[in-house]
Amino acid sequence: METITVNNSLSKKKSLQTVEQKEYFNLFVESQKYPNKKHGITAEDAAVLREETCDILSHCNPHNASESAETTHLVVGYVQSGKTMSFTALTALALDNGYRVVIYLAGTKNNLLDQTSKRLKNDLIDIQSGNNNHYKNHYKIHPNPQPTDVDDIVGHIDSSSKPIVLIPVLKQYQHINSLTDLVSKSDFKEAMHGETVLIIDDEADQASLNSYGRKNSKRNENEEKQVSSTYDSILGLRAALPGNTYIQYTATPQANILISMQDLLSPKSHTLLSPGNGYVGGKAFFKDMFNGGLVLEIPPKDVFHKKNNPLTKMPQSLRDSLMYHILAVAIVVEYLQVEDVNYLSMMVHPDNTKKWNKKFKTWIDNELKSWQKALKKPDGHEDKVFLYNEFKRIFPYAVEYYEEYERPTFDQIKPLIKDVINDKKVYLVNTDKDAQTEISWNNYKMHILVGAEMLNRGFTVEKLATTYMPRYTTSVTNADTIEQRCRFFGYKMDYIKSCRVFLPEISIANYCAYIDHEEELRLALSSCDSLAAAEHKILLSPKLKPTRQNVLPISVVNTKLKGMNVTQAFTTDELIFDNNQFIQNFIKQHENRFDIKYQYTTKDRTHRGFKMTIDEAVEFLDDFRFGNFQDAMRKACTIRYLRYLSESNLIQFVYFIQMAYDAPARSRSFNFETRKISSDLFAGQSSVDDSTDYPGDRKIVSDDSITIQLHHLSFDCRPLGFPEHAYTLAINYPEMLAVNYCSNEEQDQEEDDDSDEE
Repeated sequence: METITVNNSLSKKKSLQTVEQKEYFNLFVESQKYPNKKHGITAEDAAVLREETCDILSHCNPHNASESAETTHLVVGYVQSGKTMSFTALTALALDNGYRVVIYLAGTKNNLLDQTSKRLKNDLIDIQSGNNNHYKNHYKIHPNPQPTDVDDIVGHIDSSSKPIVLIPVLKQYQHINSLTDLVSKSDFKEAMHGETVLIIDDEADQASLNSYGRKNSKRNENEEKQVSSTYDSILGLRAALPGNTYIQYTATPQANILISMQDLLSPKSHTLLSPGNGYVGGKAFFKDMFNGGLVLEIPPKDVFHKKNNPLTKMPQSLRDSLMYHILAVAIVVEYLQVEDVNYLSMMVHPDNTKKWNKKFKTWIDNELKSWQKALKKPDGHEDKVFLYNEFKRIFPYAVEYYEEYERPTFDQIKPLIKDVINDKKVYLVNTDKDAQTEISWNNYKMHILVGAEMLNRGFTVEKLATTYMPRYTTSVTNADTIEQRCRFFGYKMDYIKSCRVFLPEISIANYCAYIDHEEELRLALSSCDSLAAAEHKILLSPKLKPTRQNVLPISVVNTKLKGMNVTQAFTTDELIFDNNQFIQNFIKQHENRFDIKYQYTTKDRTHRGFKMTIDEAVEFLDDFRFGNFQDAMRKACTIRYLRYLSESNLIQFVYFIQMAYDAPARSRSFNFETRKISSDLFAGQSSVDDSTDYPGDRKIVSDDSITIQLHHLSFDCRPLGFPEHAYTLAINYPEMLAVNYCSNEEQDQEEDDDSDEE
């Protein structure tokens, strides 16, 4: 097959490799095109898929670059717009470009893991292979493996046909830690020697980020910071895979963008995904299509709220939405017989608690059962006549957007209503033992799914036509949270005229505000040179918060930084080697700028320094790496603090001091298990009888600005193979600057009650 070389053209961030499109990627793209696949993508969409997938991989470390620093790339799409197709395409392209292992953090719930595993199998193996095992044998899927499965995975890696190993894993810390144990085994490391791994995080703004961001920002800087278990497990997995690329897929990137750009999971580059032809998103539903007529308001008296309006009986608006849905199935599936639309689904999302989900399902079950009984009665029976009159009342609104030539009459639809009601299935989709997460889509003409979080992020409700969602919060709501509930977005143009969304007035207003925000955000991402710039371009309506509070600090500069603070830049050998190379190049580049001398007789007490600009200080800290949360957080806070001080015209420069620059690396005791210095980093002040009058390393600072000390160390009793020397930093924040630093704490706002959460 033809080999196509594509240079990055979408992102302004420098590419990490040149990507080749070869046999497997070309085969995947062709398999997704119409007519090879029913309702497949157009030739135009295929060209966009090629370009965007190549852009993503061009920002990943090459497959054989395990000595490179790990990197993170953000991929932003719309809700239900084809993100799964994108990372499936990325998998095929990775195979073409020599990668051997791809890991998928496939959601926090089993239904999402199963959905991802099935999609990978279907699109990469079943559709492509047919009767040809040549293609089938080049993809090996190992969902949620245990450490004991290492032999099976290593066997596939060592296979002469060089298949790519696909590992979907549940995004829960126990499963991620288990995978980390597997990839840390010597057999896996030997098989993957020199090779990098792609880690694809689906819905990367959910669960992956540190949920203690807000709490940590309230703590004193010297207090121990907390790390959420899933976040910590992802850091552990990345630490075990040298040179890995972490690819974050999401439709709601607010949290990923607004967390510090120095966070260990913060992306360094980004790609925007374009929706294909036939996609129907927020602009279509709430603004463009039929002047927003697809969205219907739930009357205030019907808007369920477990505290403010705990309904005691089924609301009329829910009854009406069921009738809309039944009519939609009768029109689209039975009467028009739209190609490849053999059923339609309805989603009911009342609350985040299992108790009320069950109540709504019971109401729906009982209502449909009573309708079945009514329709069994003889013609003319008052129950049957009343029910048909109710459907007739709804009917004009159900067909109002159809053209005259295609619009059926009620008499044509009336005999189909009974068949639709008899060919239905109602599901309770939550985490209960009673829950039903296996949906036999093709076995019924009508599906009704009742639930909350299980129907939220990442879950695809197939052929969703009707949504009834009274759920809302009484305070300012999170933009990303409400957007992820929009399962009604997607490729629905074939039956869009029968789609309806029932929402409270407050939710409709919030979604209209979100649409403006989303388009502005995408425009900012498409035009900015870096994600650091995008951080300052997010505009939100006062009706919305960008994301959940717990992952973000309480202010842009999130804590006071005061006094001398020591860092530990020794987490891995690779990190030490990278920092050594960076510092050696940095010193060589700035050799002629050291014009400040600190001279106290001995070389160990003789230091040199110079003043660097704020931009230089930020760039220096940005390039100096830390592998532990505590110091990565300190680095992030320092960079934010420097920007704050600079913008406030409180400082114009930072002191950079190279400690003991002309002496051998200072020897220090080191704990090789914790990877931390176990003795004092600093040389102390001179004794009373010492004529040098050395004040001690801690005093080699300035009172008028921040000081960055560079320390060069060697370690006592280092094991064979351990780096001979290493660099770390000490950063001093003088009292006068700490006094001028302010933190603005947000007020607590109402969150959903999670006491009976799914």
